[in-house]
Amino acid sequence: MSYCGNCMHLTDEKKCPVCGSKRLRDVVDNDPVFLMERDALTSASIEDILGQNGIPCQLQGLTGAGVIMKLGYTFETFHIFVPYGEYERAKDLLSNFFNEEETPDYSMEE
Repeated sequence: MSYCGNCMHLTDEKKCPVCGSKRLRDVVDNDPVFLMERDALTSASIEDILGQNGIPCQLQGLTGAGVIMKLGYTFETFHIFVPYGEYERAKDLLSNFFNEEETPDYSMEE
């Protein structure tokens, strides 16, 4: 499995399918990897679930501060990252959180 340090996605390809970078390297346990993209409310719930199970996560907002000030926090979307060493455990844990229709796509592409 290769890792793109630019956008923090995993791939089996020779270049990153998300950003196109060819500067990939082997992934290590503490590398933050993209888990999923979710709205503000769902992201907060996911952060809580992961935290209660000892899985650190990082949320990265996609909307600028100016837009959030005008429209409000509920319109924010987050990319959620977890350490590679906890990636599979996080996916397994969250599969219980989502029902069949909304199971997240953990693919490498956004």
